[in-house]
Amino acid sequence: MMDLNQTKLVILMMELDLKAKEYNMLCEKFEQVEKQNIDPNDERLLWFKELFQKNHDEIVEIKKQLKELKNE
Repeated sequence: MMDLNQTKLVILMMELDLKAKEYNMLCEKFEQVEKQNIDPNDERLLWFKELFQKNHDEIVEIKKQLKELKNE
Protein backbone atom coordinates (compact mmCIF):
# COMPACT_ATOMS: atom_id res chain seq x y z
CA MET A 1 0.00 0.00 0.00
CA MET A 2 1.29 3.46 -0.90
CA ASP A 3 1.55 6.26 1.59
CA LEU A 4 0.33 9.79 0.87
CA ASN A 5 3.66 11.04 -0.53
CA GLN A 6 3.96 8.08 -2.88
CA THR A 7 0.42 8.69 -4.11
CA LYS A 8 1.16 12.37 -4.70
CA LEU A 9 4.33 11.41 -6.54
CA VAL A 10 2.45 9.05 -8.85
CA ILE A 11 -0.23 11.67 -9.55
CA LEU A 12 2.35 14.37 -10.30
CA MET A 13 4.28 12.04 -12.60
CA MET A 14 1.06 11.24 -14.47
CA GLU A 15 0.29 14.95 -14.80
CA LEU A 16 3.81 15.59 -16.08
CA ASP A 17 3.41 12.82 -18.64
CA LEU A 18 0.12 14.34 -19.83
CA LYS A 19 1.74 17.77 -20.15
CA ALA A 20 4.58 16.25 -22.19
CA LYS A 21 2.02 14.64 -24.51
CA GLU A 22 0.18 17.96 -24.75
CA TYR A 23 3.46 19.65 -25.68
CA ASN A 24 4.06 17.11 -28.46
CA MET A 25 0.53 17.65 -29.76
CA LEU A 26 1.11 21.41 -29.80
CA CYS A 27 4.34 20.89 -31.74
CA GLU A 28 2.55 18.77 -34.33
CA LYS A 29 -0.23 21.35 -34.74
CA PHE A 30 2.33 24.12 -34.99
CA GLU A 31 4.16 22.25 -37.76
CA GLN A 32 0.89 21.99 -39.68
CA VAL A 33 0.25 25.70 -39.33
CA GLU A 34 3.86 26.49 -40.23
CA LYS A 35 3.49 24.60 -43.53
CA GLN A 36 0.73 27.03 -44.49
CA ASN A 37 3.29 29.85 -44.77
CA ILE A 38 1.41 32.10 -42.39
CA ASP A 39 2.52 35.64 -41.70
CA PRO A 40 4.66 35.66 -38.51
CA ASN A 41 2.33 38.28 -37.01
CA ASP A 42 -0.81 36.24 -37.62
CA GLU A 43 -3.00 35.93 -34.51
CA ARG A 44 -3.05 32.14 -34.82
CA LEU A 45 0.64 32.14 -33.99
CA LEU A 46 0.00 34.30 -30.93
CA TRP A 47 -2.58 31.76 -29.86
CA PHE A 48 0.04 29.01 -30.16
CA LYS A 49 2.50 31.07 -28.16
CA GLU A 50 -0.06 31.40 -25.37
CA LEU A 51 -0.73 27.65 -25.41
CA PHE A 52 2.99 26.84 -25.31
CA GLN A 53 3.51 29.32 -22.45
CA LYS A 54 0.60 27.87 -20.46
CA ASN A 55 1.95 24.35 -21.00
CA HIS A 56 5.44 25.46 -19.96
CA ASP A 57 4.16 27.17 -16.82
CA GLU A 58 2.19 24.07 -15.83
CA ILE A 59 5.24 21.84 -16.34
CA VAL A 60 7.38 24.18 -14.22
CA GLU A 61 4.77 24.07 -11.44
CA ILE A 62 4.56 20.26 -11.52
CA LYS A 63 8.36 19.99 -11.38
CA LYS A 64 8.40 22.41 -8.44
CA GLN A 65 5.87 20.26 -6.60
CA LEU A 66 7.88 17.12 -7.37
CA LYS A 67 11.03 18.73 -6.02
CA GLU A 68 9.24 19.78 -2.83
CA LEU A 69 7.80 16.32 -2.41
CA LYS A 70 11.20 14.67 -2.84
CA ASN A 71 12.71 17.02 -0.24
CA GLU A 72 10.14 15.97 2.38
